[in-house]
Amino acid sequence: MLGKTASSVTQRDNRQITGTVIDAATGEPVVGANVVVKGTTIGTISDPDGRFAFDAPASATLVVSYIGYLTVEVESSSSPMQIRLQEDTRSLEEVVVIGYGTVKKVDLAGSVGVMDHKSFRDQHLSDLSNGLQGRVSGVSVQKNGQPGSSAKIRIRGVNSVYRNNAPLYVVDGLVRENGEAGIAPEDIESVQILKDASSTAIYGSRGANGVILITTRKGKANQQNITFNARMGFSNLAKKYEMLTPYESALAYRDIKNPNAFTDAEMEGYKNGTKGIDWQDVFFGTGMTQDYKVTISKGNQHTQYYVSGRYSSERGIVENNKSDKYQFKFNLTSELTPWLHLTADIMADHSDFTGSWFSTGPNPMFKALNYSPTMEMQDKNGKYNWDPYNNIEANPMGEIRQAPSDSRANRMTGHVDLRFTILPGLTFTTTNGVDYFDGKNYSFGPTTVYRQSFASNADHNRLMLQTINNLMYTGKWDQHSLTASAIFEATSSETRMMSISGNNLPVESVGYWNINLAGSKSLRNDYGRRTLLSGIGRIIYNYDDRYILTGTFRADGSSVFTNNKWGYFPSVAAAWNIVNEGFMKDLSIFRQFKLRSSYGIVGSQALNPYETLGLLWEANTAFGTTSQRTGYYAGIFATPDLTWEKTLQWDLGVDFSVLDDRLSFSLDYYDKRTKDGLLRKHIPSYNGGGDYWVNDGEVHNKGFEASVSARLIQNSDWNWTSTLNGTWLKNEVLSLGGERFIFGNTLWGGFVNEVSLVKVGEPLGLLYGYVWEGLDENGCNKFKDVNGNNKLDSEDRQIIGNSLPDFTLGWNNQISWKNWELNMFFNGQFGMDKINLTRFAMSTMTGPSRFITLKEAYENNYDKVGAGAAYSSLKNASNRNYGNSSQWVEDASYQPNGNISKLFYIFAP
Repeated sequence: MLGKTASSVTQRDNRQITGTVIDAATGEPVVGANVVVKGTTIGTISDPDGRFAFDAPASATLVVSYIGYLTVEVESSSSPMQIRLQEDTRSLEEVVVIGYGTVKKVDLAGSVGVMDHKSFRDQHLSDLSNGLQGRVSGVSVQKNGQPGSSAKIRIRGVNSVYRNNAPLYVVDGLVRENGEAGIAPEDIESVQILKDASSTAIYGSRGANGVILITTRKGKANQQNITFNARMGFSNLAKKYEMLTPYESALAYRDIKNPNAFTDAEMEGYKNGTKGIDWQDVFFGTGMTQDYKVTISKGNQHTQYYVSGRYSSERGIVENNKSDKYQFKFNLTSELTPWLHLTADIMADHSDFTGSWFSTGPNPMFKALNYSPTMEMQDKNGKYNWDPYNNIEANPMGEIRQAPSDSRANRMTGHVDLRFTILPGLTFTTTNGVDYFDGKNYSFGPTTVYRQSFASNADHNRLMLQTINNLMYTGKWDQHSLTASAIFEATSSETRMMSISGNNLPVESVGYWNINLAGSKSLRNDYGRRTLLSGIGRIIYNYDDRYILTGTFRADGSSVFTNNKWGYFPSVAAAWNIVNEGFMKDLSIFRQFKLRSSYGIVGSQALNPYETLGLLWEANTAFGTTSQRTGYYAGIFATPDLTWEKTLQWDLGVDFSVLDDRLSFSLDYYDKRTKDGLLRKHIPSYNGGGDYWVNDGEVHNKGFEASVSARLIQNSDWNWTSTLNGTWLKNEVLSLGGERFIFGNTLWGGFVNEVSLVKVGEPLGLLYGYVWEGLDENGCNKFKDVNGNNKLDSEDRQIIGNSLPDFTLGWNNQISWKNWELNMFFNGQFGMDKINLTRFAMSTMTGPSRFITLKEAYENNYDKVGAGAAYSSLKNASNRNYGNSSQWVEDASYQPNGNISKLFYIFAP
């Protein structure tokens, strides 16, 4: 009787518990999660929609767990529950993508930066490059303000004086010649950045500038998801210059140039605002971005697929500057048989860009800031006026409204992978892919804007074919594990270009489509083909999860060289997992503790096809005509002995974590030297003239990288993860082939000469010019007489700044409470300078800029305030202004000031 009573009481205390298990970051259901009553075997697993339901005691505590997520405990509830699982970063980092394969985190002996898909979901990005800023130590990002444009990325400094310093991009195992262009950031599953030589040497002649490995998203087994994302944002000019108003400009012009300028009626119009132009108001407006993305993924145990489509639009803050992108991705993975696995992937995109930044001379924004506010925009016939008080050609508003430059691009990449399981632990994978690009550029300038009309069309296309064949063995016995790979790779890349341009168009109404009727025409076409043949070997050995040894060797044969086609690139790396040693058992504070060291040689085949061959250029006839070309001369001399640029890099690092991985650190010191760098030499004209290349450059980079990650708060409701990284870098030029220095960069149509300098013993990126020492007693600029000869000449120029940062910093915070999430990101770069030529032009009457537009330059010049003025006299004809002087050098460092902060709510099913 008592037993029956007890049983009936237990039944009455039970109730059905229902709920859904979701990913806390994405809101997607977690399929197959274990939901059990704590201390019992009562429970169930979540279904394909993440739902669960079972009977349990009313006061039960539920334990919810799933592979790759942190286990949570929650109190049961009578109402439907929503259980949010946080990803376990320890599990996520167990496997890292490296070149031509993956490796367990414990087996990694190199320096690799990792970003997962959440990093891209949390940012509104037009492309990947803008999302890397401040996220990974050792990576420097410089943004471009044009709509739809990518940022410039540098990994561990600048290696080459003359040639490309951009990293190599590898997407799903295949090299992409157009970088990350065409990849929707939301389609990215993870990004690995290979930084040290042991990681990059497997890419041999293409790995000197670092490697960015991109893994795109795929379908998952037993999951079905349909997602739609829509975003919209607005932008405005952050800060405007304080310019002279039309009335102030007219008064200043009367004061400085001509007291009789402007009629009384004109002055009255400037004063009451009925005449004149505020160039910043008419030039800059409100920009808008839109982004729409849909994804569909589904899969069972044998076959999975992923499909996505995206449309993104950017309307810049400058009128008629816009970008539109259409992107598509399809991925299919299938286990055809127990021994054959198939992967097929296609990515395609189309982009349109319209802007006016390709006009000749200064760009329209520069012109708008220097055009007089007292002028009229257009004449009575609708022609855009030129500034009568300056010598800067082409009205900037006319350029952006009636002289567009259009750029259209189509890209398609695809590959098919077949993985054969030959024997247990032995696989053979063949990957065959294509990378196709077709780009078209159009420009047009009518006579309503320019002195004479012009138009141009250009078509550029590229086709790259690539095959990779990888035989891999993975085995484990006793305390030993071994992974060995033998790889054969062949790549062929072919480019074609054709362009036509013309002046004096008889009909302008059809824009750039009637160049065949132009009064003068110019045609050009180019062709280039390069091939690369490679053999690669790699061994990764692990003893007892304590001692790891990695060795790689790559041989590359390149068609761009004549006598030195083959380059050889070895590397070796070792790691010691100290935490797994017996003597560390009593130091339970450490969850991870690993020392790493590596050394290797990587290279750069920085030449263009046929560049080692001698090239003849056409010369005009002796009578100097341009229509008859009958002579030729040696424009570039043959250099058949040119060889690879080589970068030798040594790295020492340590990774450790404490407090059960809640606080982790990674530190790296590296030293790399680039030898046989390409330098361009010039033969004097009296000796025949012409240019040629030599392998005489040498550049040294060394630096220290640090990153700290902390899980500050972590429970079922609250989570706060914070990551801080910093990089210190020193760059030095060691050799310029016997030269002490090389001048570079003549700007502003030749009025600012040799503003940069490459010098032995100094870093790259130097700013070069005169040292400004204030004003003399006559209000004229005074410059330092460095050589003491009592006159100012070119020998008085000095190093006046450096455009490369010494230190970069990034700090990322992710804070969540239930379905709310706040992301705060701070980044900064320090120790860098810039020459502000815009301020120079607005403040002086030099070159084509014949009058000032900056208010401060008038109100704080010597003529008005005398001694102590910030700007020199505008009336003294003997005054000299130099754009390449320290007067215009500004600190380009920017402080970490919370430049990205996002608060959003995740709607879960």
